[in-house]
Amino acid sequence: MSLNIGKEVAALQRMTVRELRTRYAEVFGEETRAGNKPWLIKRIAWRLQSLEEGDLSDRARQRAAELANDADVRLSPPKAKPASPSPTSRTKTAALAVKGDDRLPPPGTIITREYKGQTLQV
Repeated sequence: MSLNIGKEVAALQRMTVRELRTRYAEVFGEETRAGNKPWLIKRIAWRLQSLEEGDLSDRARQRAAELANDADVRLSPPKAKPASPSPTSRTKTAALAVKGDDRLPPPGTIITREYKGQTLQV
């Protein structure tokens, strides 16, 4: 039985999320709680294509498993060093002089315009 993936994807895009969840259950054999329509479409299309054209070869699966085992995966974040204030350093505060943009009006300016017979003030 030949499956036209393009037509299937087009049909998936016209479905509602509830219909996509039902289709997901048919294709994968398990329920999903996902409600993200683009994600459901991609997953169902991927599964249909893999069922039609075949999945990864055993060699590709073995290589992926090797790569996953070789990866240095950190399961917990590094411990943060406690911040201890040194007695010799103190925080200094100073006011910064910020020069405004010359193209902008100063704060508090009221801008008045006539637009379609109405006077607008901002």
